[in-house]
Amino acid sequence: MKRSVWLPLVILAIVTAVFGIITALNQSGAPALKVDGDWFLSEGTDAEGDLDLTGDAIRLTIADGQVSGQICNSWGGSIDINDSSVTFGALVSTEMYCTEPAGIMDRETRFLADLPLVTSIELVDGTLHLTGGDVDLTFVGGY
Repeated sequence: MKRSVWLPLVILAIVTAVFGIITALNQSGAPALKVDGDWFLSEGTDAEGDLDLTGDAIRLTIADGQVSGQICNSWGGSIDINDSSVTFGALVSTEMYCTEPAGIMDRETRFLADLPLVTSIELVDGTLHLTGGDVDLTFVGGY
């Protein structure tokens, strides 16, 4: 082949390779946040002030796009994490009434009302932070 035929093919190959690399970089985005596991509420505030953390720990379990837990009632729903944004789907719960420890129903009602207000998720040094509006929840664990 003549040189005039090879040159356009080489240029086309280089352009195609560069385009492929740029496309791959654009699609890779930020690494997915790895938050699946059991998380325990260590601090929490909302519009009413500090959350009551007495009694059994409030556990939040995240696995495969689902979130669940149990305070008095067992509850669960979907969770959608996109970079540092988070959306909780409708939460469903059993409907038991617990009297012990004192205040457990208020703790549960407040915590479950706070989750849908959360819009941001961050994992820093093994600590999970969920925030949005007046809600600021800090969890430890992840195992």
